[in-house]
Amino acid sequence: MRVILEVLKGPRTGRTFIFDRQDTFVVGRSQFVHCPINDAALSRDHFLIEINPPRCELRDLDSTNGTFVNNERIDRTRLSTGDLIAAGQSLFRIVVESTPPLPNRSPSSSMAIPTRDAIICAGCGSPAPMNLTVNNVVGAGPDEPVEWWCSACRAEVAALPQPVPHYTMIRELGRGAMGVVYQARHNGSGKMVALKLIMPETATTRAAIDRFQREMSVISQLRHENIVEWYEQGASRGQFWFAMEYVNGPNLEALANIDPGRYPTDQGCRLACQILKGLEHAHKRGFIHRDIKPENILIGQTDEGSVAKISDFGLAKSFRSVGLSGLTFSGEMRGTIPFMPPEQMTDFRTVRPQADLYATAATLYFLLTAKFIYDDPAGGDDLIKMLLEEHPIPILERRPNVPGDLAAVIGKCLSRDPEQRFPDATTMRRALKPFC
Repeated sequence: MRVILEVLKGPRTGRTFIFDRQDTFVVGRSQFVHCPINDAALSRDHFLIEINPPRCELRDLDSTNGTFVNNERIDRTRLSTGDLIAAGQSLFRIVVESTPPLPNRSPSSSMAIPTRDAIICAGCGSPAPMNLTVNNVVGAGPDEPVEWWCSACRAEVAALPQPVPHYTMIRELGRGAMGVVYQARHNGSGKMVALKLIMPETATTRAAIDRFQREMSVISQLRHENIVEWYEQGASRGQFWFAMEYVNGPNLEALANIDPGRYPTDQGCRLACQILKGLEHAHKRGFIHRDIKPENILIGQTDEGSVAKISDFGLAKSFRSVGLSGLTFSGEMRGTIPFMPPEQMTDFRTVRPQADLYATAATLYFLLTAKFIYDDPAGGDDLIKMLLEEHPIPILERRPNVPGDLAAVIGKCLSRDPEQRFPDATTMRRALKPFC
């Protein structure tokens, strides 16, 4: 299953871009977007397409001259095969393939839609709509079994704690874009755990579910004092569940807001160094978190003092990479983008460890100032443009009593160019160490 973007007219006529998995694609005049076009009629970042084959959605990024779909100016719209997108001098066409192309067949040829058994809700048995979009993964067959939950059953599942084998729910700890977390007790051992429940946003094939669980099984093998430990995982009533180490303390976001803008710089740097120790361990084993932010840093207590623990390691990447999160930014705008490096917006799948360093610096910045690195990121398309175009506000403008050398280290880590940041977590930790 693929989405194809063909350039029919303009400076890049003849180019074809093919997407076989979840991705984002930005067109504009800037050299940093996916499809840079030398056209004065385009804005630097003109429009963005979010793709989760076969679904794709276009957002105009507040461009000066507008983006037109089938001759109608739009702000945001779902795209279908054959739709024509006009921006500046360029014209694009969307083609959605439901099966791989046959030999000698062009991408724009009509494709037969494979038949499958009727899809019904796994909760109540009601039939799925005829136009239901089904998420699959690359390499899986078109006849894969599908799990789908209707809106009524999804609402019921979301409203009430779902039973998870061998665990008893105690209380809700928090809700976010990546699901709900409960404090729970393992019935056999009596051990206290944090139990995270996540429901896919789309109708999903068994192949996609299995791939997600395999990826998480690999990542869950990480063991480090500054990484929340994963115990086991499974699925119950359409939700994935993950039993994790229970950390009896606040997350870093709550810590920053206890006395906003006055958190001691030495303690903040000490926590940042602990985060970097956890990242050192993961990066050496080939894992990148991709979603470091204050709410994903839990603060526990030991005899030696506060200890930072990274939670949800790899969860956002794996959930998104197999298409389970629906379209890309449906629920993660405000919470994630203020801590996301620009290159992650334009190439989520191949980001390097420097992306985690940027996010760690943005998290430390928030801890010390209780403010984001940008001014008032309200959300939506303005927030995307902010990430793609603007430079962070220097931390000394937020909190003048931060040591100048520390401000320089944080500024270096927040460079828009990954090559200008520290090369690895070890080097960044050494640069922060004098301020602990």
